[in-house]
Amino acid sequence: MKYLFSLLAGVASAVAATFLHKFAPPFGLVISIIGTFTAVWTIGRIYAGRRFKAVAAIGWIAIFFRAASFGVGKELFVQGDNLGNAFFFISFAALAIAIALPAN
Repeated sequence: MKYLFSLLAGVASAVAATFLHKFAPPFGLVISIIGTFTAVWTIGRIYAGRRFKAVAAIGWIAIFFRAASFGVGKELFVQGDNLGNAFFFISFAALAIAIALPAN
């Protein structure tokens, strides 16, 4: 159950970050990255384990890659412009830092 909740928390934070990063640049980008970091870090604090943070990050990455690929109507939620690239690189850095921090 802990793994499922960790995965769902990662998915939920990725969906929120994907829709929020385009809102009022650069504030939406900053809020989405802080939210991503906080969600993954909090999962580690709740369950006291890095593996749960890694599961949340895997859920986050799965949603991000789906949002960055073309959909049925050839739409993109994360575009390859400067804002999308910044969201990509800074979010992955935030995920790596959140996982590397001690869990307890």
